[in-house]
Amino acid sequence: MHNRMALLFLSMSLAAVMLAGCFGGAEPKEGGVPANANAANAEAPSPVPTADNAPSDEEEQSAETPEESAQPEPIQVHDIAGHASETYITQLLQSGSITPDADGNFRPNEAITRSEFIHWMYGYDDKGIKPYKPSAPSFIDVPKEHADFELVEGLHQAGVITGFPDQSMKLDKELTREELCLLWAWYQSADSVIDPIIPLASAELSLKPYGDGDKVGQIFIRAVDQYLTNEEVSYTAVFGKTPKLNPQGSVTRAEAAQWIVSYSDKNEQ
Repeated sequence: MHNRMALLFLSMSLAAVMLAGCFGGAEPKEGGVPANANAANAEAPSPVPTADNAPSDEEEQSAETPEESAQPEPIQVHDIAGHASETYITQLLQSGSITPDADGNFRPNEAITRSEFIHWMYGYDDKGIKPYKPSAPSFIDVPKEHADFELVEGLHQAGVITGFPDQSMKLDKELTREELCLLWAWYQSADSVIDPIIPLASAELSLKPYGDGDKVGQIFIRAVDQYLTNEEVSYTAVFGKTPKLNPQGSVTRAEAAQWIVSYSDKNEQ
């Protein structure tokens, strides 16, 4: 009997030890999560950079200094090399005022239209003038549907363009030398042309030395006179020093480029 009780007590002791092993460890916190569970799930600290993973000097420089924007490539034109007006044409092209045609040509010796010249002089120096869309056209041949309507109206609204006495602009017509002088004088607000105080006879007198000076149209006399001896751009410097003015001669694209650039360059000096 005594031995049986001793064995029973020993068995109960072993069972208690085994149960303690199964449920031992840290006591669970509220909700049944062990106290050491939070430590296991806690966010690990950020690793300290080492020689292997530290950013290089080039990486730091690229992160701090933005990459410089790529420079635009020079415009390639096939038909101006060696031309007398190559420098002026190149400068006009580089300004973004105009672009070569689809074949990469400028066509320097072709005649320029009045529309093209207006776009060129505006593109090279827009004077802060914005296109304008009035309710009614100002010129009889530039209706609202015309591609140049808003530009022409904007220039007209700003008072820097004029047409012919019949209120036409003749935009598709080839530009003549005398017309260029008048368009330019208005665009540059030359008082001696727009609001003159000197009699017309005085301007006519300065044209006398030229064999065809009397062929200059009445509305163009003051404008041609304005640029015969002008310091910014000279009629003879662009069209040549010859005994005749050839006022109704067509202006070439190269001559137009030289006129626009040489005048603007002189005013920037």
